[in-house]
Amino acid sequence: MDSSLQHVLAEQFGVTTESHPQPLFTIAGSRLSTVDGMRELISAYSPLMKALEPAAACVYFISRLGVLNMAVHGMMLKDELIDLAPELWTLQIYMHKQGYAEFRYVLDDIRQLEGPREGVRSAWRKEHLSHWYGTHIRPIVEAASLAADMDITHLWKLFPTRMRYMFDRLKEQAGSEQEQLRIEDEWTFVSRELNGQVFGRAGNPLNVKFIYLDYPSAPGEPDTQVRMKSGCCMFYCTEGGYYCYTCPRLKPSEREERKVQIREKLAQEAASKAAAT
Repeated sequence: MDSSLQHVLAEQFGVTTESHPQPLFTIAGSRLSTVDGMRELISAYSPLMKALEPAAACVYFISRLGVLNMAVHGMMLKDELIDLAPELWTLQIYMHKQGYAEFRYVLDDIRQLEGPREGVRSAWRKEHLSHWYGTHIRPIVEAASLAADMDITHLWKLFPTRMRYMFDRLKEQAGSEQEQLRIEDEWTFVSRELNGQVFGRAGNPLNVKFIYLDYPSAPGEPDTQVRMKSGCCMFYCTEGGYYCYTCPRLKPSEREERKVQIREKLAQEAASKAAAT
């Protein structure tokens, strides 16, 4: 594997061959598709992210699993692929220097997979993404649903917003319009063209219609557009947590109240900054 790609996998997606020197929890990736293994993970992760109930830790983990999906898409966009089957890595949770529990996927070995042959890239992509989501991700989501007694539809809804955000980031980093189009095509395929049966669902769970919200900016600046989350992250079920501004469970009236509070805070910050200069 190209050394630059290996660096990107480690820095952006937490996929590495290097074990963390002080892991707080370690579990074989293969155990995450079992209910017992998932319960062990949830039990260990809950106090680390201050969950008030197991479901919150389950949701946090599944949401973070979207980053591993993006590692696969990032490689496919470069037509270079290594095997990220859970049987080949160990999940480690460690304390990030900024004070939160972080994940690391430690590969036992780097196994290069065959890239696309000329003229058959679409078939190569369909084969590998169907295998990834159907053989590796689907069993983990299903095990999580059973382990935490959660609606599996809710768990699948955690992927689209985070993944779409990361696709946007890739487009921002793209060096050409052609590369941007290639990235957008990748998202279109996985969210609209991949069959729902791959996920064990009637329809593709990544195919959602995003709702956009106005988020307050600094005084004098136009509001920014942000996506409402496709699924609740359950931050409100952690110590000191609350409904996020972009939470689909937040009532419109509550969001308007939050918007006023944010505007007031931004105005106070601007006034304090102006007074200090």
